[in-house]
Amino acid sequence: MYCQCAHVEDAVKVFESVPGFNAFAFNSMINGFLDKGMFDCSVSVVRSMVGEVEQWDHVSYVAILGHCASTKELLLGRQVHAQALKRRLELSVYVGSALVDMYGKCECAYDASSAFEVLLEKNVVSWTAVMTAYTQNELFEEALQLFLDLKMEGVQPNEFTYAVALNSCAGLAALKNGNALSASTMKTGHWGALSVCNALINMYAKSGSINDAWRVFLSMPWRDMVSWNSIIIGYAHHGLAREAMSVFHDMLFAEETPSYVTFVGVLSACAQLGLVDEGLYYLNTMMKEMGIKPGREHYTCMVGLLCRDGRLDEAEHFILGNYIGTDVVAWKSLLGSCQVYKNYGLGHRVAEQILQLKPNDVGTYVMLSNMYARANRWDGVVKVRKLMKERGVRKESGVSWIQVGSEVQVFTSDDKNHQWINQIMRKLRELIDQIKGIGYVPNFAVVLHDVEDEQKAEHLMYHSEKMALAFGLIHSPEGATIRIMKNLRICDDCHVAMKLISLVTRRRIVVRDTVRFHCIEDGVCSCDDHW
Repeated sequence: MYCQCAHVEDAVKVFESVPGFNAFAFNSMINGFLDKGMFDCSVSVVRSMVGEVEQWDHVSYVAILGHCASTKELLLGRQVHAQALKRRLELSVYVGSALVDMYGKCECAYDASSAFEVLLEKNVVSWTAVMTAYTQNELFEEALQLFLDLKMEGVQPNEFTYAVALNSCAGLAALKNGNALSASTMKTGHWGALSVCNALINMYAKSGSINDAWRVFLSMPWRDMVSWNSIIIGYAHHGLAREAMSVFHDMLFAEETPSYVTFVGVLSACAQLGLVDEGLYYLNTMMKEMGIKPGREHYTCMVGLLCRDGRLDEAEHFILGNYIGTDVVAWKSLLGSCQVYKNYGLGHRVAEQILQLKPNDVGTYVMLSNMYARANRWDGVVKVRKLMKERGVRKESGVSWIQVGSEVQVFTSDDKNHQWINQIMRKLRELIDQIKGIGYVPNFAVVLHDVEDEQKAEHLMYHSEKMALAFGLIHSPEGATIRIMKNLRICDDCHVAMKLISLVTRRRIVVRDTVRFHCIEDGVCSCDDHW
C-alpha cells in the first residue's frame, strides 16, 4: 500500500520492522524503489532477496530484471536469466518481456532479440519491448521492420508501440514513414495519447519539419515535461532560437518546472542569439534556484555562446575554469569558431589539445587542414596529411541522401558513377551559372588539394550535398521542399551555394548535418551562418 501510494520511506519502516517476509513483499519493495528512481536502495533489497527467499515467482524475476535494466547490471541480469532458464520461466511472456527490456537497456540488442524469439506466446508488450531494444541501440530500420512483422502477425499495436516506431523514424529522419504512422494512429484512435504526441514532436523535429512539430504540440490535450523539452530543443536545433525562448517563457507561465534537459535547449538558444548575460543568468542563478546542478552539456552550450559572441579567449578560460577540459565537444566548438573568426593561432593550439584527448578525431584534422589551406600554408596541409597517414586516420567520405517518393537516393562526394550523374551534372552547371549572376564565387579554401582553380571548381561541383540537391530539384514537384541529410558538417561553399539556389529556384531547402538543421529559404539560413 505504501509503495503504491509513493510513500516508500514508510514502506521501508514496515519492511524492516517485521522479519520473515515472502517474495511478495520483496517484489513490492524493489518495484517501489524503481518507481521512485532510488536504484541504490533497490540494490540492497535485491541482495537480501537472493539470500533470504528461495521460492521466486514470475513477478520476482520481472522485478529483479527491472532493477538490472534500470542500473544496467548486465552480469546480474545474465545470472537471473540463467535461473529463469533452469525453471523454464524464460518462456513466460512476462519474464521474457522483462529479459528483452533488460538486454535492450544494457546495450545488447541481439540478446534481446534472442530472448524474444524463444517466447511461445508473443503479445503487444513483448513486441514493443524488442522494438524498444532496437531503437535504444540505434537499430532503427530493424525496429521498423519489427513493426511491419507485428502487423503481419495480426497483433494490434498500442500507443507505446506507435511511440517506439515514430522514434525510430526520428532516428532515420524518415519523414514519409513518420507521416504514414501518424495517419495510422489517427485511424486506430491513438493519436491523442501523450506518448504518441511526444514521439510525433520528436519525429517531426528531427526530420526537419519543425512547423508540423509545433502543430502537434498546440493540438495536444495535455503536455508533460517531455513535450515542452522536445519542442524547445527542436526549435533550437533548427536555429529558431527566438521561438525556443518564447516556448520556454510559455512553459514558465504554465507553471511547468524546467528540468536539466530544458536548460540545455535554453542555453543553446541563447548561444544562437548571442545572449551572453541571459545565458549566464540561467546557468548561475535560475538553475541554482531550481536545484539543478549544471552539467557538461550546459557548460558546452556556454562555450558556444561565448564563441558566437567572438569572445574566444574567454571561452578557452571558461573551459579550463569549469573542469570540462576533457570535453572534446567543447573544444571542437571553440575550434570551429576559431575558423569562423580566422583566429588561426588559437585554432592550432585548440586542435593540438583535441588531438591529445582524441588522436583519431577526423574532424579536427580536417578543420586544422582547412585553416592551413585558408592561410595558403600548403606545407601545413601536407604536414597534417602526413600525420593522418602515420596515425592511420582516414577522412570519412561525405555522404548525402534524399528521399523522393518511396525511394532514398544516396550520393557520395566525387562519385561519378551514379545512374543519374549526367542529368545531375547538367542541372548543377545550369544552377552554378545562374547563381554566379547574383554573386556566387566558388570558395576554393575548402578544397584541400593544391591544384589549379579550374580543378578546384570541378571538385566543388561533386560535393555530395550539391548532387543530392540537384537530384531533388529534378525529381520533385515544383515548389516542394527539398530535404537532405548529410553524414558530415556541410561545407562553407555548399552552404553559400544553397542559399543562392533557394533564391533562383524559389524552393525551401532543409539540410540536416552532424551539427544542426539548416532551413534555407529566400537566400537566408536559419543558422545565421554560424554552425
